[in-house]
Amino acid sequence: MRNRSKKKGMEMTKKSMVQVVIGGKVLTMGGYDDETHIQRIASCVNRVMRQMEDADEYRCLPADLKPIFIHINIADELVTAQELIDQLEQELQEKEKELAELKQELAETEVRLEKLEGHKK
Repeated sequence: MRNRSKKKGMEMTKKSMVQVVIGGKVLTMGGYDDETHIQRIASCVNRVMRQMEDADEYRCLPADLKPIFIHINIADELVTAQELIDQLEQELQEKEKELAELKQELAETEVRLEKLEGHKK
């Protein structure tokens, strides 16, 4: 688990110890996240393990390679998620820039409109 001993400033958080079931085995996981987060991590690992176990290629692997392939698949999900986050952050920056430009254009249009209305009077 990530070591997140500080949250919101200098406040210290308490380390949680949570029992989870992974691969049919009861394990105790510790971390600074809440129990729900830790259970979600276990659920993710179980989902990947089930997906791998359903694949013929995985069942044919030697026992010592199976955990490595589970790690690779979890890492693949992490990298894919990070790439999506990066893409969405870039799109957000572009939209924020576009919004700022539109706000500037609106302000300039309002100034021109006020000038035109001033000339009419």
